[in-house]
Parts: sequence; C-alpha cells; structure tokens
Amino acid sequence: MYKSFTKEQYLHHLDLPEDYRVDGVVCYGTLYDEQLISLLDSCWREMGYHQEPKKLSNRFLRFIREADIDGKRIWFMNSYGGAMLSEYLHWACLFGSRKNIFVGSCGGLKSGMKTGDFLLPTSSYGQESSVRTYNREDPVQYPDEKLRASVKARLGSDVKIWEGPIMTCQAMLGETLDDIQAWSEEGYYGVEMETSTVFAVSKHFNVPAAAIVHISDNLIEHLTFMSEDFADGDTIRELRRRQQFKAAVEEVLR
Repeated sequence: MYKSFTKEQYLHHLDLPEDYRVDGVVCYGTLYDEQLISLLDSCWREMGYHQEPKKLSNRFLRFIREADIDGKRIWFMNSYGGAMLSEYLHWACLFGSRKNIFVGSCGGLKSGMKTGDFLLPTSSYGQESSVRTYNREDPVQYPDEKLRASVKARLGSDVKIWEGPIMTCQAMLGETLDDIQAWSEEGYYGVEMETSTVFAVSKHFNVPAAAIVHISDNLIEHLTFMSEDFADGDTIRELRRRQQFKAAVEEVLR
C-alpha cells in the first residue's frame, strides 16, 4: 500500500517543497535523542561547521535533524530498532540520498574484543520485518563494499578494527546465553539492532550504505551493560562515538 506512494505524494504529505532533496543520511543507533543532539552540537563546531542542524517541523519527521553544508542537505536521525528507521530511510532514499551511513554500538561475540574496538560489518543477518519486507528473498543484508572501505580509511590506524558478519536482533532482553553462544559459534562478530534495516532499505533503492559500530560490551566474555565494571569504559565509548560520528559526516559530504 504505502510502498506505492510516490516521492511527490510524500513531499506534499510531509509539507516539504516540491524541489526538496536529501543528499545523505547519518543514522545514529540510540534510545536517547539528547545523545544525538549532544554529539551534533560538540562535533559540529570541532569540524568547523557553523550552521547548526535544525529540527524539522513536520510531526512525522520530528526525530530528524537537517543540516545544509556546502550545498548538500544531510539528514541526521536517531533510532532504537528498525521500525521508524525504515520509514525515515525510505523517505530519504526517495528524496535522493546518495549515501546512508549507520553509527552505533554492539555487543561483542568474539573473544578478545575490547570495549571501544570498532567493528565494520561485512554483512548483517536481519530477523525483523523491516528487512523481510524490503528483501523477501534473503535475510542476510550487505553494505556497499566501496563505501565500507572508504569509511574504514577515515577511522585511522590508532584503534583496533574488526571486520565480519553481524547479527541484528531487536529483542535484546529476550536474548539468551544459548543465543549468544550459537551466534558466536556461527561466526558472527557482534549483535545490535539496526544495521540490517539500513542495508536492506538502502539496497532496495540502490543507495550505497555502510555501518560503523563500536564494541560496547563483550557478551561472549559475559561483560554486559549490567556488569559492575561496565562504567569503567564510559570514557572510551564516548571517544569512539565521536570518532565514528565524525567519520560518517565526512564520508557523506565527500
């Protein structure tokens, strides 16, 4: 039903100009909208940009921040899971996005992964309906390899970067120890909530997509956000959030 609506119909419904376009998207995986705003505010000035991203007025788009930089319009959005994210990405792709980059965190599934290491997913297994709707043939979703390599180059060499398949599961509290062990044994490097949605929707519209996630905790080593020493990694997690966010912004503007 809704998939048949045109770009022009959605522009009208969302109160956007007929010539409105989106040049790129940075998706930020978090439950906390204020965390995205904080990153935008601090990183924006450090990167030398002066025009502050603005909140879109339409109620359907209220979780999107829009920035116009050097003639390009970038959408920044936070998401926790794939439902709303799939809708925002659908619109962004319809409106012309040329790159979609996801930044977030994951639980590690490999021994030796440290809090603050980066993981660049080479694929994402999606269990959720947002993936099955946009790609009905295969639950495994893939990034654009050229874009993934370009993003990797922007992260530098001062941090450990893992590369491998990731599991997308949107029911974190339902994950069992058996799930974690099975995913690790099957070769998955991490588990999170959004990458497969980003890859699936982007692929449907033939828009290059990639993801940068940092290791927040290591589930296979029984370190979770409820562990007593989890807070010890707060500083490095904040540093990695800023690094991956800046790399994503630089890439969509390239």
